[in-house]
Amino acid sequence: MSVIVASDKGWVVDHQQGIDVSYQVCQKLDSTEQTTYISKQGLFAIHQPFRMDSQFDKLVSKSAKSEDASGSDRKRRKRKRTEPNSGEQQAYLNHQRIRPMLQKATEQLIALGRQKGCFTEPPDDIKSADNNLSARTASRTVGPGSCLREGCRRGVMKAGQHTDNLSANNSLLDKIDLKACCVLPDIFNTLIDHSSETASVVSCLGGEYLLPPHCCFLMSDYTCLDALLQCERKFDVIVIDPPWENKSVKRLKSYDMLTDWDLYKLPIKLLAAPGCLVVVWVTNRQKQQRLVRDRLFPHWSVCYLAEWHWVKVTKHGEMICDLDSSHKKPYETLLLGQFKATSDDLPLSSSVPDCQVLVSVPCSIHSRKPPLNAILKSYLPIGAQCLELFARNLLPGWTSWGNEVLKYQHVDFYQKVEDNIR
Repeated sequence: MSVIVASDKGWVVDHQQGIDVSYQVCQKLDSTEQTTYISKQGLFAIHQPFRMDSQFDKLVSKSAKSEDASGSDRKRRKRKRTEPNSGEQQAYLNHQRIRPMLQKATEQLIALGRQKGCFTEPPDDIKSADNNLSARTASRTVGPGSCLREGCRRGVMKAGQHTDNLSANNSLLDKIDLKACCVLPDIFNTLIDHSSETASVVSCLGGEYLLPPHCCFLMSDYTCLDALLQCERKFDVIVIDPPWENKSVKRLKSYDMLTDWDLYKLPIKLLAAPGCLVVVWVTNRQKQQRLVRDRLFPHWSVCYLAEWHWVKVTKHGEMICDLDSSHKKPYETLLLGQFKATSDDLPLSSSVPDCQVLVSVPCSIHSRKPPLNAILKSYLPIGAQCLELFARNLLPGWTSWGNEVLKYQHVDFYQKVEDNIR
């Protein structure tokens, strides 16, 4: 189980274990041979806080006391300080608001994690560290590249859709059960149901992908949600990880971003069952958090319930960067709400606690979130229907949608156990 510790402050989650448990038994659908897969070596090998190479080299040099007199006495050019803008001021005030809670909860959860053997003491000698070299190497894994996004774009053209059309009447959209299919057909705009008791290795788009047991997925552009709307399921939980507009992402083109207006058009009301728990990942920008809390939630008929935080730590239990860093914070935020089908609904459940902290060692791949299925299970009805939007990986027992929903299912992100990498 991926939840190592649960307390009144939150949870310690083993992200890697949460992935690997689904692939202990894998087989191709046209074969009886079984194989075990685990996450690729290095993906979770975060042993030291994140530093640039220049910062790390300087730290090692200082530790070894190898700086000569001229180097240590060299005057630094002072950077000109600029006044923080309104967004930065709001982020600072919010950080000061949640900082005491984050620090106290994280310290308690790390201590409980150490008792469970989840974290080890950091090495005394910084010179023995390698600045997370294996993790940074693994993070450059290409996988399917951009072919999934490109395929979804072609699917939009094939379906004759337009960016402002979320029609639920498209005959090109279909549903396929993989029980008798070892090679995926045209998977774009098609709801794929993998009902096998074990994980499967399937071929498509010139590569191989791992599918966890009892999963269902739709890979499409956000304008082609028809198959999901037609599947006649209402979901008890919807987790949303929006592709927020971001300067770095725009420069690197690492994923397709959506505007605020695009998010307004998500058909949450058509997907949510009465009382559905809605969970949205947001960055630490207050503008995004206000958008979700004050505008998107009311537009989707969702009532705000709670704010949780994901704190990213190393394998030794240290935050991946300084808690008060002005450049990057070691935490991200989740906003939770509950769908209210009509104004006459009974008062919403108060069982979802506020101010909870999720602690885990992050994947070295940027923006890959920890699984929430094990945590959310206790707040859902038995046999709950679960959905993730903008997913880039699959979860057992869940329905997932996104234009790169199979990205981290590519075999490049895994290794067979017989490779003896542990």
